[in-house]
Formats: sequence, C-alpha cells, structure tokens
Amino acid sequence: MTQPTIGGLHEHDANSVIEEWLNEAGRGWQADAERTGTLAGNNDRPDIIIRQGDRMPVIVESEYGRPAVADAAARLNHTLAGDTRPFTEIVAIGIDETCIGDTRAEFRRRLDANERIFTIQLVNSDRGAWPRAPLAATPADLAAYCEYAQVPQAVIDRESELIAQKIASAGQRLHDSIRLTARRQRPTLDQLREIVGCHQDAEATRTACAIWLIAIDLQNDLANHSKALQDANLPTTQEMRAAAFGFLRQDTLLNAWRIIENANYLPVMELAINSLQAVTLRNALPDVLVYLDDMCTEMNTLHAKHIYNFAGELWQRLVGDREERAAHYTKPEIAELLAALSAQSFQNLSSDQIAQLNLMDAACGTGTLIGAGERALRRIYAVNGGRNPELHRQRMQEHIIALDVNGIAGTLTAKRLTDMDVTQDYAQSKIAVVTHQAGSLSLLDPRITGITDYLGYGGVAATPGLNCELGLFHIAHGSIHWALMNPPYNRPRKGRRQATTGLEKLRPLAAQCGWKMSHGQAGLASDFGNMCNMRMAPQGVLAHVLPLTAAHAGSWKQWRAELEKDFQDIIAITNVSAVELQSMSADTGMSEMLVVATKRNRRPDQWQPTEILCVNLNAAPETMAQGYAMAQEIAAIPAGSQEGLLTNGNYTRMPQSEAGFPWSAIGNSNKELSAVSAALLDGKAYDPIMLTTHELAVPMAKLGEMADTGPTHDLIGYPKGGDGRGAFEWMTLDDLPVKPAQQSMWAADAKKQTSIATEATHGGVPVNQELARQMVIKRSRWHLNRNLALSSQGIAIAMTRNLTHGGRTWNALQDISDANAKCIALFYNSTPGVIVWRAYGQKGQRGPRAAIQVGAIPGLPCPAFHADTPQAQRAREIATEHFDELANLNLEPFAYCFRDANRHRIDSVVAEMLGLDTADTAINEMLAYYRRLFAGEPNVNGRRKKIIDALEQYHNG
Repeated sequence: MTQPTIGGLHEHDANSVIEEWLNEAGRGWQADAERTGTLAGNNDRPDIIIRQGDRMPVIVESEYGRPAVADAAARLNHTLAGDTRPFTEIVAIGIDETCIGDTRAEFRRRLDANERIFTIQLVNSDRGAWPRAPLAATPADLAAYCEYAQVPQAVIDRESELIAQKIASAGQRLHDSIRLTARRQRPTLDQLREIVGCHQDAEATRTACAIWLIAIDLQNDLANHSKALQDANLPTTQEMRAAAFGFLRQDTLLNAWRIIENANYLPVMELAINSLQAVTLRNALPDVLVYLDDMCTEMNTLHAKHIYNFAGELWQRLVGDREERAAHYTKPEIAELLAALSAQSFQNLSSDQIAQLNLMDAACGTGTLIGAGERALRRIYAVNGGRNPELHRQRMQEHIIALDVNGIAGTLTAKRLTDMDVTQDYAQSKIAVVTHQAGSLSLLDPRITGITDYLGYGGVAATPGLNCELGLFHIAHGSIHWALMNPPYNRPRKGRRQATTGLEKLRPLAAQCGWKMSHGQAGLASDFGNMCNMRMAPQGVLAHVLPLTAAHAGSWKQWRAELEKDFQDIIAITNVSAVELQSMSADTGMSEMLVVATKRNRRPDQWQPTEILCVNLNAAPETMAQGYAMAQEIAAIPAGSQEGLLTNGNYTRMPQSEAGFPWSAIGNSNKELSAVSAALLDGKAYDPIMLTTHELAVPMAKLGEMADTGPTHDLIGYPKGGDGRGAFEWMTLDDLPVKPAQQSMWAADAKKQTSIATEATHGGVPVNQELARQMVIKRSRWHLNRNLALSSQGIAIAMTRNLTHGGRTWNALQDISDANAKCIALFYNSTPGVIVWRAYGQKGQRGPRAAIQVGAIPGLPCPAFHADTPQAQRAREIATEHFDELANLNLEPFAYCFRDANRHRIDSVVAEMLGLDTADTAINEMLAYYRRLFAGEPNVNGRRKKIIDALEQYHNG
C-alpha cells in the first residue's frame, strides 16, 4: 500500500469524502466513515458502514492502491452492534494513487464526475475475493455494488427455496381441503384452474397460493407506506387478524384488495381477487391464509425486494409447465448483465431525458428483466443528478410498457415494478395482458399504433370499443427507446397457439413496409426482433436473450442482415464454459446468447459492412453483482480494440463483409481461434505463434458455387415405422438379408463411418413409384454431414463407391465433378476446413455439434477449387494425386485431431493444395497449433474428460 504524502489526501480523509458522496447519491441510505463502536464486541473502525432501514448493512473497506481485501476478509462473519446478521460479503475498494495529492474538494470533484478512480473486489465468506484481478470502477459502480451487498444472494436463494416449499405445502393443504368437500370440489377446482391458467388441480391451488402471497405482500406495503391508501383506511393483515381472533377472513381480505384495486393497482390485484373469490369453501381458507401471511412476514425479514424479484423466483420454482406456456424465466444474474450493459447507452443523457425514456418488454413474463432494466435506469438517473420524488409515479404511468399473453405474467410484472417504490402510487399503467390472437406481435401490423386490451387479467373486464379510450395506450412507430426482453423462441405449438395465431398474415404486412427480420423457421424470437425494430426510436437500444442459433443458423440470416443494416454497436455474448451451463435462462437448456444493439440515427437503404463485438465468457455470472461487473467490463472495451482478454473471457470484433453471414467469433473460448477462423473465412491463414498471415492460393468462395445440394430426407423417405412421407421406406442394412438396389446414407454412424470412403447405412423399398424415379436421378457419390458431432464423428464429407441416396443426416452433393468433390472432401475433413465449418455452423446447440440447416448449405465457405486459375488447377491435381490414399485412412473424431496422424496427413495435403509450404517448419507448427486450439474448445470436446486428458498428455509430450 502506498502511503499518502504529507499534506496530501490521507486515507481517512478520502473515506470521509466518499461518505459524503454516498449520502448525496440519491439512494436514501446513511453512510458513516470510520466510526468506533459499530461492530459487536470489537473496537475496530470499519472504513465505511452503510445503513438503510432494516436492510442488510454494508461495509466498505478501502486503501490506496489495490482493494483492501485483507481488511474486508477480517470483517466477514462479524455483526453490527445490536444486529444479529453476520456479514457474508464485504466491498473492498482501492483508491487510485493519483488521488493522494488531491485536496478534499478536488477528490470530491472526481467523485461527482464519476471518474474511474476505484478498483473493486467483492470478498465473500464462501467464494473469497471475486474476481481474482480487481475491477476498474467508478463511484456509481461503488454505489451499485453496495446495493447488491444489501442483498446477499446466497441467503436469498436459500430463503426463496424454503418459501417456495412452504407455498407448495400451502397449495397442497388448500387442494386437500377442497377435495374433502365432495359436493363442491369439482366446480371449485375447475374454476380455479381456469382463472390461474393451470392444467392440473394441484398446480392451480399452488399457483393461487403464490398469487395470494404476492397480494398480501402488496397490501401490507401499501398500508404501511402509501399515503393515498392509508387515507382510504387500508388495513394491514396484522390489524385484520387482531380483529378476528388471529384469523384472516376471506371477506375482509377481499374488501381490502378491492380498495387497492380501486386505486388502480388492477394488474396486480385482479387475478388475486378472482382466484380468492372462486374458493367458496370458507372452511378451507383461514388456516391457509394465515400461513401465507406468516410466510409474507418471513419473506420481508430479508428486506430484498428493491433488488430481488421474489415473485418471479417463486413462479419459476412452483410452475412446472413454463415450457408449454412459453414462460421462460430469465435468471436474475443474466438479467442484471443484459440490463446493466444495455443501459450504458443512456449514461450521457441528462436526468430529465432518462426520466422520459420508454422501456418495453413485450414478453414480460415474471418481470425480472424489465425490473432489472428499470433499476439500471434509475441508477443512472441518480448518478446524473436526478432527484424527482415523483419519478416512480411518472414512469409507471407513462414510460414502462410491459406486455404478455399470460395473466399471471401481468400480475408478477406489476408486482415487481410496484415494489420499487410503494410510497408513490400510480393511477394507471402500461402493463397489459394482451388478448389479441397474436399477443404482443399484433404490433407487427404497421397500422396498429396501440394496445387496446383492458389492463388486467385476460381482458376479463371491459375491453374498450372503437370509440373508447379506456385501457388504450399507444406504442407508435419510433416511440420505444429500450426494448429489453427474453422473447419466446419456439414455433407455434401447444400453449403457444394464442401467441402465434395470425402471424402468417402479420409477417407479410410488416415486410411490405420494409421490416423483414421475421422468419417462420427462426421462430417467434425473430418476430419480436422485427416488431421491436419497427417500434424503436433512433438511438434506441435492443437488448434480447436469444438462442445461439441466431448467430449461425441459415433461418436467422435475414434477421442478422436486418439487424446489421438498421443497428450499430452490436454486441453478442455467450457462455463457453461448458455445454450444460450455456443456457442464459432457467428453463430452455439451450445454448443462448445476449444481443445488444443501438438503432442507427437514419435507416439506411441497404446493408453496409459492419462489425459485431463477440464476447465469449468462460463462466456465466453467479450473482447479480457479478452480472453487473461483467457488464461494466464489456462496456469499457475500447472502440478501436479488435481483440483481447476479459477478467472472465475474451472478445473479438468480427467484421461482416456480407449481409447476415454467421457471427463466426461467437462461441470460441480462445480468442486466437477466433482470429484463425476470421482469417480463414477471409482466405488467409493466420499464424498465432509467429503473428504472420499467409494469403491462400485459392481464395474463398461458397460451396453452392461448386455443387447443388439435396434433396432433403422428406422427399427421400422415412425409416421403417416412420411417418410415411417420401419415396422410400428405409431399413438398416444389418436388418436386410439381401443387399438392396436402393441404398441411402441416412444416418451418421460414428463407429463405422471412420474414413472418407464409406458405405451406405440403409436400404430402401419404394412406396411412391413416381417419386422414387425422381429420387433415383438425385443419387450421388458425395455426401455432406450437416449435423456434425465434433466429439464423436470424424467425417464431414463422405464418398460412397456407388451412387447413393442422401438421408436425414447426410445431404447429397449434386452436379459436381469428381476433381472438385475430392478437393472439397479433403478440405472439410482437414482441421482448417472443420474450423471454417464450425465458424459457419451453429455451436453448442446440443452439445459439441456444428450443425448446418439444409437451406444454409450452399453458403458454406469453401476455397474456389472450381476456378479457372493455375492455383485452383494445381489444387485439383494435388487432391487427385493423394485422394485414394487419404480417403481410406481411418480417422478419429475431430476432437482428437491433435493426435490423429491420419488427420495430420490430410492437413498437410490440404495446406499444399492451398499454396502453403509444408516444407516450412513454421507452417507445420501452425497447423499443429490449429489442432490444439480447436480440440481445446469446450463445445468441440464437450468437456469429455478422456478428450481433455488426452489433449493435455499430447501437449506435454
């Protein structure tokens, strides 16, 4: 630690100035610097203690230079005098040594200017100091970390799990009580199921209990803090119980909730009232309601609602059919990352401008994302000097737009947003349960300017007519400044029918007006992107959670092209740590990414070259504080920096030279592999060891320029016992006594298909003679594995000795010369070729795969082996000379390329075909390095221990 100079800003003076700044930061807390007698049984003086009502107090330990980690660790598990809660997380900060010479006034000016003068680490009793290297931080960041420290997430997670278990118990108790009344049980349960939107009786009662808990919680908050509702004589539940001998009566509770509803908390209260009224068996209710009230008291002892979305957390723990409902829950830490990062775009606005920003989540679900977004805005508002006490009312009534097709979603979101400031009542809101047949996507119709459904549960109350403004709010073109959401991904099915009906008519309407992101095969998420693009203002920010397929799949090409055309400063973020951890939401199990982009000031007439900042995290954030920290670090990446390392990953700026080309750098844990991939796609071989680049003798083209592909398996046929489509019924060759005339490369067989020259897997019997004759003409000797499993399969292009049909996995290459086909087969079965393949195909969708949709196969990058140039002619000659030998080599799966001598042989021949000098030791070392980089990727090796161990052993000699 560097000591301050004589007469300089001593550490205790710096702490005093930080205390002043924190107290004036608009958070409503009290900060005290270096006070003795604050810790129980300890005369030490914590550098700064922050108190705020009954919330968890926060300790900040500081010193010049690096963060005061040792001092922070010494405070863990201590308590404040008069408080029994032990400290489980301490904020450790380092003050920039350049501040030592400041006067108090000069240091305060640095704080007010929000200069990056701190480094920060969070010291936790379970995890130690995070991150290992300190984070650069501003005073605003310090205030944010103090907010998170008020809510120890380990405690919150543990308590929310216990509360969810108790609600499940309450739901079971209610269910059993209703069932005991045989005469009325069926109508009551049927009605309750319909109101809360559940398919099962037990889930309906469980969900009803969760809704009642939320309503009880709101009632008590409003009775204690809302002047308007105190004037309306709204009682607390404790007052109601005191007047009823400890019971909580259904009729008095309903009366209280109607008082709240009449104050226009309709999105929160209507569902609670309807569901409670449905239970007419009063003997089933009193003990359940008291149990929920006690649970509410227990929940509020955590004092965490200003940060933590309890309602959403309970929902995701209690409801079992969110997949069918398309009600996926965004993890709080992911919501914090996406919201904090995308909110950075507004940090230079004035506080008045921030207060006027329109924030929209058109698939709001539990409200976790929109709540995180609103908190992020309010942080920036406070840092920029905003102090309007009416802010909550103003934003709730005019600027926060939350839409969903599910009534419970409207309730949860309204509760989440209401929790932010229960002292400020709002008379109306723009929280709507949209009953239009297309849900929020009705806004794909350019002629629609507003949502007209009643702002309550499912439009049960009056839906306004054409001449009625009741419940109408407008979402005009160009009116949304921030579109923050986790849209539904999948195509229409089951419970999503309501949300998707009519889209076939809406998509063309949007396209006619130039909005073209929608694609049926990409699913609803592309439609939400299209709708947001249509409604967003210039310089508005799009921030979506999306499937990783959006970065690579052919069905998303138009979405990518339109995003690149209409937006700038595009950032894509994914987690490459391990396949099972890649999902950014709590439910899908899919590989996902976060996308943030800023709308251009003027809509260009056509696509123009752009860049994508691809961020690959080595681990997803585990806490909201970590999510915020990652957001700040990503936001601080210099505009001119093309690649680099982050505390928790790497980044690469990837130039897009073609509209909608796959974002090849997303999904690489090693930034060097991103650079290698980008160079190969550009027709160059980049050497990360020597830092040199070699121009390939044969420039890159596309596979579609050399071959046609198809037909698809829908036309070719189906396996025995399948759905009956296509020309043939197929059976595995092992099941057939006689070798059939019609054979197919139907499936991938990793055990048998170990060489380029391989045999068919299935034999077929015609079931449609006319179609069969057409299919026979489409047989080929060359087949592409469009669903390549890198950890188990070793062949990307296969050759059969006889003409063979394609299949579900293998796609036939048509109208291609043998000379060109041999070049293509060797290239894609080499390590440089499979790096290109993976850069173009999706990564990690179902583990270590590089899958390519049928429609995207023609766009697969490939050297122009068909070109009429001496270099291409030489490549064809080399391939022809070596092909027979190489095609019969047994190859290990691609993930073992580092040790596979046969793959090394193919790599060497392909390098010669591309004009690289394989007599040069540096070239061979470069190829060996390519193999190690590729095999080391988690979504290549699948985190399989035997592959990782083999790679380590090979690397160690």
